Amino acid sequence: MPLMPMLALRYLAWLLALRVLFGVLVQVMGLPNSMATAVILAAAPMADIGYQAARRTTRAFALGDWSLIWGMCLGIFAGIQIILPAIILAPMRAVLADPAGLQQTLLVLVATGGMMALFLWIGARTSARRGS
Repeated sequence: MPLMPMLALRYLAWLLALRVLFGVLVQVMGLPNSMATAVILAAAPMADIGYQAARRTTRAFALGDWSLIWGMCLGIFAGIQIILPAIILAPMRAVLADPAGLQQTLLVLVATGGMMALFLWIGARTSARRGS
């Protein structure tokens, strides 16, 4: 099993870098900033995480190993995108206090989790094709 802190830091770096880069592109070039974009920005780094995990392992991963990596990255996403803003920003707390806002937030979290699993699988398959 690869070191989980290394994978966690790698995902965190990807998540923050993509978020900052896309934020700049939204401000400078006027790109649309939608919920679907947030889901893809959070899920796309999982391809690299899956690739790195499969490449650095000494044994074949079981489903439990992959779910541990997936859960760790989903927890990082939830912490950075939902929990931290709810602690710092009053408007985010108001969104989470409203049932419709909470439903929207949970929908994004579930969609992100599904896309993360897909990209994790793609990364692992990419590593297998390259003979690692």
